[in-house]
Amino acid sequence: MTVRIRPYQDTDRDALYDICVRTADASEDSRHIYPDLDLMPSIFAAPYVRLEPDLAFVADDGERAVGYIVGTADTPAFVKA
Repeated sequence: MTVRIRPYQDTDRDALYDICVRTADASEDSRHIYPDLDLMPSIFAAPYVRLEPDLAFVADDGERAVGYIVGTADTPAFVKA
């Protein structure tokens, strides 16, 4: 499988949320702990793609995002926002 890294796009939202849920329990699926499937992504992924879209990337296997990396350039400003 060939995977390429590319900028996050709004169409990646569902995959981003799915990946976050499947890895939110120490890299394992978190659905047994957090049945609200929007909880973990709303805390740990969505704010980055919304507030720092230039620092949000996905690993794309040619069909969909299969991984992601997000970050912030200014943590204090990010936390305040």
